[in-house]
Amino acid sequence: MIQLHRPTISYLICCTPFILCAITLLSVHAATGQDQDEKTPQSDRVLLPEIQRDWTEAGEQGRKIHGTLTRINPHNVLIRLPNVDKEKIVKKSQLSKLDLAYLEILPSVHSDSEQYSQTESIWGSMHSGTFPSVDQVREYQVRFPKSPYGLLLSGIATACTSPDYELAESYFEKAHKAISTREKILPDLMPATLVTCWNNYAIVLWRQGKGNLAVRLLNEASSIGPKPAEFLIHNAKIIMSENENRVEKYQVPKKMYPVLEELAQKPYERAATQLRSGVMYFSLNVDSPPPLNVLDELLRLHFDGEETVTERYTLDPVFANLMQSKNCAYEPWCTTCDGKGVFRCPNRCNRGVIAVPIQTLEARGIRGEPVYGTRFVDKRCDVCNGKGVGDKCNKCSGTGRTNAR
Repeated sequence: MIQLHRPTISYLICCTPFILCAITLLSVHAATGQDQDEKTPQSDRVLLPEIQRDWTEAGEQGRKIHGTLTRINPHNVLIRLPNVDKEKIVKKSQLSKLDLAYLEILPSVHSDSEQYSQTESIWGSMHSGTFPSVDQVREYQVRFPKSPYGLLLSGIATACTSPDYELAESYFEKAHKAISTREKILPDLMPATLVTCWNNYAIVLWRQGKGNLAVRLLNEASSIGPKPAEFLIHNAKIIMSENENRVEKYQVPKKMYPVLEELAQKPYERAATQLRSGVMYFSLNVDSPPPLNVLDELLRLHFDGEETVTERYTLDPVFANLMQSKNCAYEPWCTTCDGKGVFRCPNRCNRGVIAVPIQTLEARGIRGEPVYGTRFVDKRCDVCNGKGVGDKCNKCSGTGRTNAR
């Protein structure tokens, strides 16, 4: 067991009741802000959790007010004072940096917690190989459009139930932005979810011919925790092997290739079962957001320069599953034709149409001589007879699915 000088997240979760009981009730007469008889801040009526905490005034004096947050708006917060029938309006400009970070991260973690609890059964079903359709998970995007879990579900569902990698890419991109926004405020907030997002996002980027960003995301994912999970290194090696057979336009850029080589050689945490060769692995492991009543302690650790991700990987079973790759689905689509079942027309036409240059008379010179120009007109492609595709893929016999499925 690792001896830590500061409480780990697992410790905090277990000891939540004791943390709340240990908060010292401070005098409300030292409070900053205004009384409720002044104008009440207007904001969306989002139900916030009933958590009492100490709010600290910015500056050297650091006076405190103890109470429960009831509303947030862009400039003020409304705090209900304990043991008295009174509320106070406090300007955000009067609060400490830690309080401002708390106010910024609280709504996100609150909505993430609700969405995770609603999607937890779906994640569990996917671990056994039952993938939802995009229609099934779309409702979670509507309820919590800025929370990453519904977006990740949609990305995985799209990539694993249809070969539409472009649509899956848009879902993972939005999930990546949502998680990154939270990580900027409080790093190590949901590291397993971040690894899953980066890995799955990298797969669909690679399938879209965007090798530079795909390698960068895999490399970032491999840097989280003591050692990367095997599927990250496995996916990197597949990119290396497929890269050799790609046209130069879609290959990993020369400047990024050394990063890919170094990534493929990293020591890793071996998977519980042997990974299948030739197919990439999507990660299905996500961790729930931390309980709201431990956010204060996590923020304090962050402001003190502490990192918690290593301890979470060591003590949390979610990360053990992630590292062991027990619950990862391998790529169901043929990697030769990217799930399309057919090859693109060798003439590289645009859906059966090509642009043909023709010479046209543009004007006449001073002596009446003709001045010709060139313009392009559409013509049916002679190579594919206007079909826009070439022959069926020999590897998957036109099914679009990998033979390993």
